[in-house]
Amino acid sequence: MSSKTLMIGCLALAITPALADDHEEAEDSIQRIYLEYVKNGMHGEYREVLTDWNECIREADGELEWGVYRAETGNTNRYAFVVNNQRWSDFDDEDEDLDACYEQFADRYHASTDKVYASFDVYMPEHSHHVDDDKDRKIAWVTTFELNDSSAFLDNVKKYAEAAAENDWHEPFYFYSSIGGQHHSGIYVVSPAASYSDFDGDNGFWKMLETHFGEEEFNRMRAIDREAIDRYYGDIWVREDELSHMKE
Repeated sequence: MSSKTLMIGCLALAITPALADDHEEAEDSIQRIYLEYVKNGMHGEYREVLTDWNECIREADGELEWGVYRAETGNTNRYAFVVNNQRWSDFDDEDEDLDACYEQFADRYHASTDKVYASFDVYMPEHSHHVDDDKDRKIAWVTTFELNDSSAFLDNVKKYAEAAAENDWHEPFYFYSSIGGQHHSGIYVVSPAASYSDFDGDNGFWKMLETHFGEEEFNRMRAIDREAIDRYYGDIWVREDELSHMKE
C-alpha cells in the first residue's frame, strides 16, 4: 500500500491502553481526542471552565478516565483532551448526564477556545511496547509520520516491538492510527518520559535492535524505513494533572 497522505489528524497522548486478558476476545482500544486551541490571554478562563466541567463529568460517569495535555512546542495555545480506553460500541451509548454537563458549560468553553478538532485514535498493540510505570511519565514526545509505504513501515515497527518485548526494553512506545482531526487520518507514536532528562543522550534503542537482528538485517530494515517515510514531525506535550482524571 502506498500513500502520501498518512498523517496524524489530532495529536493525542497515551495513558496505558486497556489490554484484554488471555480469556477475552481482543477489541480495539479507542481514545476520543479533542485538540483545543485556546484564545490568546484566555488560558485562565479555559482552565477554570475545564475544572468545573471535569467535576461534572466525574459525577456523571465515574468510569471515565481522561488526560489533559498542554503543547510545549509549536503553537503553545494548544491543549489535547484525551478520553481513554473505550471500545467502538461505547460510542453507541447515550448519556443524558454527560450531555447536560456539556450544555451547562458550553458557552464558557467556546468563549475561551478559538477552534476545536476531534478524532478517534485507535491503539495498535502489536506495534507498541508497554511498561508498567507509564502513568508516572507525564511528558510525551509525539512523532507523526507521512508515509510513502505504510505496509512496509508497519511491518518493521511490529518487528521492533517484538524485539523490545524479548529484550525487556525499559522505555515504552505506543503507536496509534488517527481518524479525523485537524487534517486527516494518520499514524503516530507516543514516547512517554518522566522528565526532560530522559531525552538526554542516546537511549540505546537502535543499538539494541542491531544486536537483536544482526548488523546486516538491521541495516536492511532501516533502509526500508528510510524509503517508507516521506517526512516526520516531533512535538512535546506535558500532562496537566490538575485537569486530568486517572484511576490508580
